[in-house]
Amino acid sequence: MLTTQVLDEVLTVAEAVEVAERMGHPVDRNNLVHYAKDGRLVARKSGGTWLTTRSAVRDLIVSLETETRGRPRKLRLSPKRIVRYTRTPELVSALQDIQRLRATLRDQALPAEREAQLWDDLTTAAVYHTNHLEGNQLTFDEAKVVIEEYRQRKKATPSNG
Repeated sequence: MLTTQVLDEVLTVAEAVEVAERMGHPVDRNNLVHYAKDGRLVARKSGGTWLTTRSAVRDLIVSLETETRGRPRKLRLSPKRIVRYTRTPELVSALQDIQRLRATLRDQALPAEREAQLWDDLTTAAVYHTNHLEGNQLTFDEAKVVIEEYRQRKKATPSNG
């Protein structure tokens, strides 16, 4: 089911830090937020929470791995958790191809309505899962109805500012 796949893909920035660490590229929350604000990490702030996806984190790590700047960083992970690899010319070429393809995809904008719908779906899923973790007993469909009603009321209420 597509909904389940999307929900498995959604991460908070704190979870994204753990994913990046497991991939052998530790970054802290502040750096991820900085990358999100710069547009290097596909993410969106909902409420006070930054949301992203597993694939966006993987894409960011691939782009960071292709960069050669600054001094080498010391990994703070145990050797068992780090995947070792050698930068062969073929790997570097493949990473550059991935970056080029990502840039091409990024330039292909979605229609505004579709993008807004995807962000609404992502936000709904994040709100549901956050509340579910807190012990809320609503099903996903029930939570979706509540969130949609809230959005409709918010649109109907004129803003004071």
